[in-house]
Amino acid sequence: MAPPVADTAVESMDHPAPLKAPRGTGVMIRLDDIARRTKDNKEILIVFANKVYDLTKWAKFHPGGDLAVLHMNGRDATDAIIAYHPEWVMDKKMPHFCVGELAPSERSSSSKVSIGYRQLDEKIRKLGLYNTNYSYFIRELLKFVVLFVVGVYLVLRHPNVYGVLGSALSFATLWWQAAFYAHDAGHSGITHDRWTDTVMGICLGNYVGGLSVGWWKKNHNVHHIITNHPEHDPDIQHMPFMAVTSKLMHNLYSTYYKRVMEFDAVARVMIPIQHYTFYILLAFGRFNLYANSFAYLLSKDRVPHRWLELGGLVVFWTWYPMLLSTLKAQPGLIVMHVLVSHMFTVILHVQITLSHFGMDTSEVEGESFAEMALRTTMDVDCPRYMDWFHGGLQFQVVHHMFPRVPRHNLRTIVPLVKEFAREHGLTYHSYKFIKGNWVVLQCLAKVADEVRESMQAAMDKIDAEKNK
Repeated sequence: MAPPVADTAVESMDHPAPLKAPRGTGVMIRLDDIARRTKDNKEILIVFANKVYDLTKWAKFHPGGDLAVLHMNGRDATDAIIAYHPEWVMDKKMPHFCVGELAPSERSSSSKVSIGYRQLDEKIRKLGLYNTNYSYFIRELLKFVVLFVVGVYLVLRHPNVYGVLGSALSFATLWWQAAFYAHDAGHSGITHDRWTDTVMGICLGNYVGGLSVGWWKKNHNVHHIITNHPEHDPDIQHMPFMAVTSKLMHNLYSTYYKRVMEFDAVARVMIPIQHYTFYILLAFGRFNLYANSFAYLLSKDRVPHRWLELGGLVVFWTWYPMLLSTLKAQPGLIVMHVLVSHMFTVILHVQITLSHFGMDTSEVEGESFAEMALRTTMDVDCPRYMDWFHGGLQFQVVHHMFPRVPRHNLRTIVPLVKEFAREHGLTYHSYKFIKGNWVVLQCLAKVADEVRESMQAAMDKIDAEKNK
């Protein structure tokens, strides 16, 4: 069942939406026709402000990846489009794909939550909270330069245990903090120009950090569109090592990885103890990201900026080994640098998983975009002086609702979103950092118990049949 189709509330707001499509005007399309044509993704049709858009041929060129579009196929995508796209896309790009309008009898009123969400978005725009304070991001870049220089200096001038340890911690902090900047850039949340932000993200992510920003964007955009869905959201698909829901016991098919997530022998060992191994596994998370980056960039799929990104990985895997090669007389120091610099970034992986691992993984029919964000995401309640530590990830509820808002404005929006949630009877999940970790661990322990019980029941059944 598709969500209610957006009414003309969008068109009555100050926010510019494509009110008059140059194509498709006067062509009436029924919902059952959309359902028939989009069955098995034969065609890709989405609804925005009561107009129907055919993205069948264009989806593979979507900057956010084709899967983000496919998950909205046959559905009302009004709120998601407002959230993820700048005004020029709705004004100038989308009208070219308009193929008709919903028949008047097919137009149902938007939910109060959706209307309230659009009004809140408009309020945020009028308050100037989509505007970027460039001095903030310049200071961040200067911080990265200092961390890089310190990391190199300590290895070259102090090639001893203390110098190498300091260098490793400096690089770990650089990669941890630069990930926040690359995250901002991936959402076009800095200059709001896709090309400029993409290049900045690649410079930091690929050239400095050795990770593919393109892989992250493809993964992350799907995560935002279909948050915490066991079959669709790659951010919670970590079989056979972790499972945030016992549904993953049932060999679900991942639409992102295009394979069955088997509950195999490894899963039978790891899932029942996942609440004990959680932080250990996260400490090795960066090594997994290296593998994912190369797999994505060397795949046969369409990869935007493939050579620019591959060039970045080549540069990273040139400068970093060259730096460590200066310690070749003391191989133990090389090992220490690699392990400390990579495993200290566990802080980042904890912050990433904290937002969703302890939240609901149900599929709710007819749920609006804002309702999904509030149901599947938690914030971290922290004082302002700790904002540098969390890098915007402490405001993930706000970020999921308004992903293009610059990081430095998220705290200002928190009271507005809390008020919005109260008005519509929705829960705004926010916990202190330690409590948030406990919520995640409790979720993992609950799933572990369910898996153990299920496995024991299966064994008891086998034993009973043998004794017959």
